[in-house]
Amino acid sequence: MTAILLRTGVDMVDVERLTRMIELSGAEFLESSWTAAERLYCADRPDRLASRWAAKEATMKALDRGIGQVSPLEVEVVAGEGQMPTLLLRGHAEARAHELRLDTWSVSLTHEDRWALAFVVGIGSTPHEQHR
Repeated sequence: MTAILLRTGVDMVDVERLTRMIELSGAEFLESSWTAAERLYCADRPDRLASRWAAKEATMKALDRGIGQVSPLEVEVVAGEGQMPTLLLRGHAEARAHELRLDTWSVSLTHEDRWALAFVVGIGSTPHEQHR
């Protein structure tokens, strides 16, 4: 018998604050925080970048890890226009997910005016020992 394992994370980002950070830090910040595919998809739109930043943070929370333990580039939000986003984990993020027995991920993104939000669920299963 197996038990379903769920790990969740949520994060909210101030789009205006992120816009100022991008303006101050430029390409270095963009390249160290979002993959080339994410930057291409977002087309320099701060609201889209912010929702993906929130997804990275939410994923790290679900993994019980923070920046420094997991690079933002190790968590990628993959989506085509009009498609539901998915997560692709690499490196330390992928290793931690494996350690926690999480093999399926769900992510929901939204942005409205000044705010961007992401909710992430990691799903796995673990052997359930019966109590005697």
